[in-house]
Amino acid sequence: MAEEEGKQEQRAEEKAGREHPRFKEEHKTARGGLIFGLILISVGAILLVDNFYPGLGFTRLWPVIIIAWGFAVLVSGLIPPLDFSKPLDGILIGTIGLILLYNTLGIVPYRFWLELIALWPVLIIALGFSILGGVTRNRIIAALPTLIIIATLLFALFYMDGPLRPRIELTSVNKSRAAISGVKTGEAKIDFSVGELDIGSTGMLYDLNAREFGDERGPQIDFSRSGDKVELNVKARDDIRFYRWDEQRVWNLALSKDIDWRLRVDAGVSDSDLDLSELDVSSVDIDGGVGSIRVRFGDRNKKVDAKIDTGVSECRIMVPKTSGVRLTLDRGLSAVDFKDIGLDKVSENGLTVYETKGFANASKKVDLDVDMGVASFIVEGY
Repeated sequence: MAEEEGKQEQRAEEKAGREHPRFKEEHKTARGGLIFGLILISVGAILLVDNFYPGLGFTRLWPVIIIAWGFAVLVSGLIPPLDFSKPLDGILIGTIGLILLYNTLGIVPYRFWLELIALWPVLIIALGFSILGGVTRNRIIAALPTLIIIATLLFALFYMDGPLRPRIELTSVNKSRAAISGVKTGEAKIDFSVGELDIGSTGMLYDLNAREFGDERGPQIDFSRSGDKVELNVKARDDIRFYRWDEQRVWNLALSKDIDWRLRVDAGVSDSDLDLSELDVSSVDIDGGVGSIRVRFGDRNKKVDAKIDTGVSECRIMVPKTSGVRLTLDRGLSAVDFKDIGLDKVSENGLTVYETKGFANASKKVDLDVDMGVASFIVEGY
């Protein structure tokens, strides 16, 4: 009897100690140190790999940091006093990091995240269980929202390219318009969403060959003319649904090489290849979103003003070696490679600016304004 009372007193003292503000602060510090330490280890390991294998460097392996963060949160929940919500949170964070790693390594396409929007009602279900968990104070019910989100991610990951997913017949569509005499300038807006986008040149006003998901109408094209100027808007029809990864929208769009174009491209979640070398382009504005972007500039216009805004992507810019290049760069977690283009840093005032020698007096110029998130950015001459 006395022994049992002693154990109860010991448990009461331990509980009182755990509830002491000093213990809670020390416990919080220990968890924070564990998370910070594992993140530092992952960053160091990635940078070390980047030194020896640049092609498999930071821009491909950065999701490992998120995986390490998830692992640290999982382990921190197992440090007494146990917090069973932490391991689930850690698994969720680690799952997101793993899918992002599959994205950067090319195993899973980036459009996974856009197509995931189709499962948004799951968030309402998770919110409902979260409210029930708060009302009933039941740990199992409270844990269900996180479990539901984890299960949804895994379901989407395996369903998108799995045998349960029906194939969708792709439809080929061609839309074109003959060249119009008297047209000197043009504005073209390309609003893409998911898939593969190629832009080139033609002797026609425009020529679009598209492969769509069973929609015989193809992309929506709005055309207008005012005097010697034309406006062209090419827009993808809304179709945020699940498709197999070997099925994707493909656009091959060619624009007239006899018109001075101002281009705006919303690439969305795509692999984009913009060959502007034969086009007369005075300005181009590219919103890269997620995916890969390749842009090849020409020298038909005396100066090209280009603005490129990328999220999580790989971006390769090719410019003629005879053109002067200025690059204004605002980068996040990005790796930059200038190859042999000869760009030198000339100023840094919040943004980093690079120029080739003699840029101010060059007869042909490419002025790049680049804002990157997590990206691999390469500028090279040809």
